[in-house]
Amino acid sequence: MRSGSTWQRVRAAAAAGAGVVAVLAPVASAAPAVGDIPHAHASDGIRALPARLTEQAYVTWLKSQHTDAARATLKAFTKLSNLKKYIFVQQLQNRSAYAALQAQLKGGPEGFHNTDPYNKAISITRDVRVAKTGGKKPVTTITFTVTETIYNIPVTSHTAWASYQTAKGKQLKVTGSGARATNTNAAYALRAKSTSSTHTGVTAEWHAAPRVASAGKPVDKQQSLVATASISWKASLTTT
Repeated sequence: MRSGSTWQRVRAAAAAGAGVVAVLAPVASAAPAVGDIPHAHASDGIRALPARLTEQAYVTWLKSQHTDAARATLKAFTKLSNLKKYIFVQQLQNRSAYAALQAQLKGGPEGFHNTDPYNKAISITRDVRVAKTGGKKPVTTITFTVTETIYNIPVTSHTAWASYQTAKGKQLKVTGSGARATNTNAAYALRAKSTSSTHTGVTAEWHAAPRVASAGKPVDKQQSLVATASISWKASLTTT
């Protein structure tokens, strides 16, 4: 996609309405896992996958999800030009882009935020927010999110958070923690394999199984957030 000739071929394909024969059938939903992500069925890895994701199949899949995230993605997607719609759907199936959704961060009470381009269509945003409440036992909540966007439309995000009480600068206890993911990428079925609270934060294991053959092999990720009473923190999301 970086060469001029490739972009010319993409434009030509989009303009000509070039599509692929295989259509992604809507995946039946099971009991919800973490956040907006459904569990994958045991049979998903056995049955033959459709060859590719198409624009028509993607719109149908978004409409079948019945979530706020899917509705927002559908609304934004329909406003794109035909060329960008074509590229958007191709990038959903870009395994290398999802594998590159990573972060290794550390900081303090000011938190962290930045957005880096991955290619001409995709960007990766890394965000850490620190919030405090008052009282005799103040509670500090640290939220760590990494998001993949295509043409500024979020398609996949991983979030880990931890809340803890402090007194006189000392950490008393973690009062809550967890992890969630939001996924409007129909090329992958995303689920949490495990989520574990620790005395300083939280860890989560993620598994993304391809729904179409063009998405390649499954992708596994590990996410962690570690905090201290001085509101310093370490956050990571890695592809394993």
